[in-house]
Amino acid sequence: MTVLLLSLSWAGFAQDADQAYNFSENLYIGTARTIAMGNAFTAVGGDLGALSINPASSGVLRMSEFEISPSLITAVGKAEYLNSYDVSDFTKFSLPSFAYSQNLSTGRVSGLVSFNFGFAFNRVKSFNTIVNTSGTMKAGRGNQSSTWLGDKVMTLLNYDPADYGNYNSAIPWSAQLAWDAWLVEEVDGEMLGVTEDFDYDSNTAFLAGDTYQSIYRKITGGIDEFSVNWAGNWNDNFYFGVNFNIYDVDYRISDVYSEKAVSSLDFESGFQQFTYTYWQKTVGTGIGLKAGIIYLPTEHLRIGATISTPTKYILTDYWGGNMSGSFDNGNKNNVDTPEGAYDYKMTSPMRYSVGIAYTLGTFGLLSFDYEGVNYSKIRMKDYNGSTAIFKDDNNYIARNYMRNANIFRAGAEFNISPAFALRGGYAYYDDGRPNYLGNQFVSAGIGFRLSKGCNLDLAWQGQLRNDLGFTLYDDYDGYKAPVGYVSNSNNKILATLRFKF
Repeated sequence: MTVLLLSLSWAGFAQDADQAYNFSENLYIGTARTIAMGNAFTAVGGDLGALSINPASSGVLRMSEFEISPSLITAVGKAEYLNSYDVSDFTKFSLPSFAYSQNLSTGRVSGLVSFNFGFAFNRVKSFNTIVNTSGTMKAGRGNQSSTWLGDKVMTLLNYDPADYGNYNSAIPWSAQLAWDAWLVEEVDGEMLGVTEDFDYDSNTAFLAGDTYQSIYRKITGGIDEFSVNWAGNWNDNFYFGVNFNIYDVDYRISDVYSEKAVSSLDFESGFQQFTYTYWQKTVGTGIGLKAGIIYLPTEHLRIGATISTPTKYILTDYWGGNMSGSFDNGNKNNVDTPEGAYDYKMTSPMRYSVGIAYTLGTFGLLSFDYEGVNYSKIRMKDYNGSTAIFKDDNNYIARNYMRNANIFRAGAEFNISPAFALRGGYAYYDDGRPNYLGNQFVSAGIGFRLSKGCNLDLAWQGQLRNDLGFTLYDDYDGYKAPVGYVSNSNNKILATLRFKF
């Protein structure tokens, strides 16, 4: 099992390289037909769900068309932590695609035969994930017994005590909360978490008793693309199109981390439990252009290509936290942070794609796509356009952290009868960060012709499991944070109604 070890940043994060990557990645959804065929539509066209992939797609249409695609998405999280294994999930209804395109004929049989003008709404990234697991950390003086509060102690020791509890300082808010909630204190000249005792013989702190650690993280939201599309048909073998795209970002995190004493008698402080809650919301808009072509050199062969400009985003992060704790003497503490807010700008990189498709007469088609994007070109700025505050992040992205990603998609469609089609697809989205695993999707679907101007398509897409190692806090003072493993996947069911007129 190949995994990458990372911190899940349960102390919260904002405006960093990972978040910039998160908002630059596209994992297309589209319609039931496009997703069933792996979204390998760069050279296929003829479906409004493919306008996010190739704006020339609408130029292939010979009639005006409207489509709407409701969906159910189930996020599944499987986690192993401290010898415990847990599975959690949630299901959401969404509307990942709807579009309209008006076909206008020029009345000519050569040259510009027709053109299309329309709009499309397509979700290009879904953030839905969940993790919910727990386990018992055994007490002891060895380096395998650690606690979240011990990490906060070491964090505070790196700063001036005059800044403790000052949420305008550089001290992470999680450490500030631990101090304000009296979960970190000075005992006999030593800074300790209430879960720790101090061994004066070895001059080290240690976890005083067994603690039950519990973690929960839920992420929801997505990136939606609103496109104004214009496309044309030249000589019935060359199609071209352009989109003006507006992007809407909605990204929400809810984290809960807690530690509970198995027996409060093991702790000199009388510690019973603490709970740390963190939330984050990012909202914003972006703009960009995308252009594409589809060319038919022969009757059965189709070739497509697209290019997208970098997307310019204006984003706002909001975040806050709460810490509560209780002790066996009846003392209870409950502290909230102020709400944080920060406006900034981000530019995601340009991307391009090429595709090839081969039609099997009226029996069906096969299609293949390649898409490339260089994530090292991501850049972050403050709201006024200065890169000074993001100098380290931008250098990290450009020089060490991100790279070119290669994306492959494949699809097939077989027309069993004039009124019934079977479809299948596969997509691999390479991760733009070294050592991260890419996302893989398999899909299948069916299509029905209900009447001359109405089609119903149904599709399922499943995400193949990726295992990822995580820690909930950093190693500190020779103590190792426990390592867990999590895999997140999504299953989508889509239905699309298409009306031609």
